[in-house]
Amino acid sequence: MRDKIHQPYRKGLIPGLSEVIESISPKSHPGLLGICLSGAGPTILALATENFDHIADSIVKVLAKQLVGGKPVTCEWKLLQPAQDGATVATTNG
Repeated sequence: MRDKIHQPYRKGLIPGLSEVIESISPKSHPGLLGICLSGAGPTILALATENFDHIADSIVKVLAKQLVGGKPVTCEWKLLQPAQDGATVATTNG
């Protein structure tokens, strides 16, 4: 996650990312493991073991304060479970 060539550019795609990373932590949001840029596009990846809705709502609230022009913020969370063959299976909720 420390790609010094692409991360500075991609970080600019998400206004408010720094504020999200600074204000939402495992200490303030139980169940949160960490927050970072995902591997694709302007997407924030938050890894958590519980408390999914509260964490997602907090991220959206911080981003909504930072966005200019009334752009909508969407949130989607997926529950990942190990498959029997060692692969990962994603189940979309909502």
